[in-house]
Amino acid sequence: LTAREIADRYMAAGICLELYYDEDAIAKGESSSTASAFFITEDGIAVTNFHSIDDAIYATGTLATGEVVEVQDVLYYDRKIDLAVIRFAREDENGKPLPAYLPLKLVGPKDARVGDTTYTISNPLGLGLALSTGVISATEHMVELSTLPCIICDATISQGSSGGALMNEYGEVLGVTTGAYAKGNNMYIAVSVDPVLALDLDRLEGISLRQCVDEVDAAIKAEQAEEHGIVG
Repeated sequence: LTAREIADRYMAAGICLELYYDEDAIAKGESSSTASAFFITEDGIAVTNFHSIDDAIYATGTLATGEVVEVQDVLYYDRKIDLAVIRFAREDENGKPLPAYLPLKLVGPKDARVGDTTYTISNPLGLGLALSTGVISATEHMVELSTLPCIICDATISQGSSGGALMNEYGEVLGVTTGAYAKGNNMYIAVSVDPVLALDLDRLEGISLRQCVDEVDAAIKAEQAEEHGIVG
């Protein structure tokens, strides 16, 4: 598919995330940060990076149509891999029911090769959904952002693009756009979606964003205590 065909067919699967870290931000309607996500089911399940939702107690997503939808719950997260699966409400902020969401197909990077054409759909700088194109530079590259091998490509992303879709030339998702080398030239990083492919989405039980924050804080404290030899 050409870049225009990708945009025409799949841009509506992208989501612009607005994250809120405290009650004051929620009350003022002033988001603490922005990020990206994309739908993988018609009923509102989406994928993003864990670090995109980390510390957020409330979040909304703005669709390609301009409608704003609340993040209902977190179905899965792994902070060390840097992946999360979230679920959106089926109505907008005004209570208007929404039709089925446009999902993207996940395939993972198993068949990806260096030099393959890639496309990204994300929310760079919080300015709205945008598409970029490039080629894969490496398919199994270890970085500090994730414990899994990552994809390196030169399809441009920016701050706010974390959680976006990295797709092949057929519009299938290889990975999640995650970051970049600060001192590199066009070295953009995507986490593989393989862990999401292994999930049974129908059996996942959701927790709220607030609960997710509490769980992560407790896990970090437990890890720190273990490192210092503290028991109980």
